Amino acid sequence: MDHIITKPAALTGYAVHRAVAGLLDGKAAQFVDRGDHLVVRVAEPLEGATPVPLREFSVGSILGFTLRASTGAKVKGRHRYWPTNDWRSRHAWLDRKAALHGFEVISVHCTARMALIEASGRRFSIDQTDFTGVLKVLDVERFGEALSQGVGSTGKAFGMGMLCL
Repeated sequence: MDHIITKPAALTGYAVHRAVAGLLDGKAAQFVDRGDHLVVRVAEPLEGATPVPLREFSVGSILGFTLRASTGAKVKGRHRYWPTNDWRSRHAWLDRKAALHGFEVISVHCTARMALIEASGRRFSIDQTDFTGVLKVLDVERFGEALSQGVGSTGKAFGMGMLCL
């Protein structure tokens, strides 16, 4: 279930991560920052938050989606990111993730930039790719896991990986 939590638009970056972690007593959760509000996806109801049920779907469902993800590859334990204009590699990354998560990408557009993260006195950059498109559900169970667990492994603490329908 998604939960809508209002916030000041100035609350961004690592501060949002800390706020979500505090709200959930450190439990992992997916979230998306929408500027004036957060969408937090957890199984249990959050007291005081507005719950929004996820859309229903079945095999063959055609759904519009958005996804903010950190794409790239790990080489010898280090993240390697593609140049921001390399949309072909990003599309291929999403196609591989889709095959693992029970859906097929029908159409997609992406934009990318390097996001600067300032956390606990450290500064580092990670890839931030925003995908928008249309997908087709192929496997209900695996697609449900993608909705609950997210897509990709990097950047989830910073609001990446949540598949929004």
